Amino acid sequence: MTEDNLFSLTRSMTKKLHISKFCFFASSDFGCWTLKTILKKYKPELILTLPAKPSGRGLKIELNVIFSLAMQEKLPVLEWTPSNIEAIDLNVFSFGVVAGFGKIIPKEFFAYFKKGILNLHPSLLPKYRGANPIQEPILNGDKKTGASLFLIDEGIDTGPIIAQKEITIPNNETIKNLEMKLGQLAGNLFNENIEQYLSGEITPIPQDNSKATNTKKVSKSDGLLKIEEDFEIWDRKIRAFQEFPTSFLKIKLRNEEKFLKIFEIEKLDEKQLPKEIKRVGIGYFFPLRNELCLRISDSFIKIKELQLQDKRRITSKEFLNGYSVNSIKLI
Repeated sequence: MTEDNLFSLTRSMTKKLHISKFCFFASSDFGCWTLKTILKKYKPELILTLPAKPSGRGLKIELNVIFSLAMQEKLPVLEWTPSNIEAIDLNVFSFGVVAGFGKIIPKEFFAYFKKGILNLHPSLLPKYRGANPIQEPILNGDKKTGASLFLIDEGIDTGPIIAQKEITIPNNETIKNLEMKLGQLAGNLFNENIEQYLSGEITPIPQDNSKATNTKKVSKSDGLLKIEEDFEIWDRKIRAFQEFPTSFLKIKLRNEEKFLKIFEIEKLDEKQLPKEIKRVGIGYFFPLRNELCLRISDSFIKIKELQLQDKRRITSKEFLNGYSVNSIKLI
């Protein structure tokens, strides 16, 4: 999309409700669900998103979900690049809205937005500040989480709170499903509070820094499942890391070292297991009704879905059609 087309589209766009012009910053699935929900009531004047990165085996460059949604909805969108930013007159925007952008907005941008830059964050701040607020509550076994609308300052998720909304976390919740719920929650939070904020009816409240907790960026190594961990930890990791980095085991298969991604497990009822299986040692695989199973520190588990390195995702039954249990060992 050329700059002329972009700003022509910006000028001709009809907003659903009359609020001040705003710029929306997002790059993630969370941001996509948030934007979809906001669009039920409001339209941003411009969307900024991070440039596409090569992905997949072929390292193809594909549009991110935000760019794709913007094109689908015929909304003006630009990638966050120095040349694009230089071409935008940021003074036309009353405020900005950030939702899973993936980049810290430079503080020199703050002055352009008369009503500030707002952030929709997927946690109940000051809990879970930082890069990993959606996975962390699953990993910790939390029963509730939520979304916060706050005014950005120079810290990381430290600004004053405009509004918050809470939801419960089901016992079997996955990262993908929770991300969708939190995105929709954040979008509704914006829709329900933005007019009151802009009119001055809501005064942002400073966060209680004494209650703050911080999250760290997840790395690939965080997905490693360790045999000394119990079933609850394995289950939480698998559900939290379903998208990235994916939970995995290090194995030897036919004497070759491989990674084995694990997508779903089930705890077996030890009382119902045959005596010979109860004698299986911790860290050893075994078959049960043609499915791949494993004994870990406190449980016997069934591996329901898996993916061998450089192969497609399959069921454990399909896996055992090609490999014997005796050919697979934990490293």
